[in-house]
Amino acid sequence: MNEQKHTNAMFTLTRITEPHKLEEYHRFRYSVYANSTQRGFLAGPDGFDTDEFDANALHLGWYEGDTLVGCVRLLSPIKGVHPLHFTKDLLDPEQHGLALALLAEAKAAGQPLREVSRLCLAPEYRSLASVRRFVLEIISTAHRCGRDHCLFTCEDHHVTFWKRMGFATVNGFEGYTCPRNPRPNYLLQGDYHALLPLHRAELQRIGSRQMVGVSVAA
Repeated sequence: MNEQKHTNAMFTLTRITEPHKLEEYHRFRYSVYANSTQRGFLAGPDGFDTDEFDANALHLGWYEGDTLVGCVRLLSPIKGVHPLHFTKDLLDPEQHGLALALLAEAKAAGQPLREVSRLCLAPEYRSLASVRRFVLEIISTAHRCGRDHCLFTCEDHHVTFWKRMGFATVNGFEGYTCPRNPRPNYLLQGDYHALLPLHRAELQRIGSRQMVGVSVAA
């Protein structure tokens, strides 16, 4: 399928709850990570990616018609030494403590942080236009679900893209070493409620439901 067809296609980002769709989703995650430089993040049995954070996550699938072409999960903190997935890779005790303090401060301020994790796209849907569309749908959907304040990690060569989308790097987590990834990692943060007006025109073009009623100052 060419990019023009992708551009004109009908996509939906929806919550996955049905057992058979969840199984497809976990296998899709595995297939994407198994064929990437991030294979070290895989967990669970062969062919099926799952870990301790899945039980407390909101699982979203991006569908073209009935075909799963992308997915992402939104994690709420769990109890334990590693409340979010990214904290498992913070080997420096001081940096790990900084992450826990960041989560605690956000919770105390009434703005609990969720981690965007396992963001996956099928290889033929990784053009810049497709990735932007997918990310905008995540922003819109997460906001509708009341998960406005997010954290996520990315490799160094993707930082520029995320900054252009309106996200910011978190001080103390720039270019840190991740034991399961050969490239330097960055932690980024964003507020979806604030990002919606920034991308208002583009969201309207793709028909996002969230833009109804959103006003932007002149």
